[in-house]
Amino acid sequence: MEKKITDRQLMMFADGELNNKELSMDIIHKVLQDGDEGDDLRKRLNVFVKTRSVLKSLLRNKNDLKQ
Repeated sequence: MEKKITDRQLMMFADGELNNKELSMDIIHKVLQDGDEGDDLRKRLNVFVKTRSVLKSLLRNKNDLKQ
């Protein structure tokens, strides 16, 4: 039985903070798969990628206002 990839693991992967090469390769493999599991993982990962981009933008704008 395969373990489900957690949201925390996906968030760390999206942020480049996942220090587990085997799990990273597993995520990449599943993202590239066709089918329901691949679709689900791509959607979940997309949320973290977009959230990360928005947060970085907000922090950058906040820092610009301080200067």
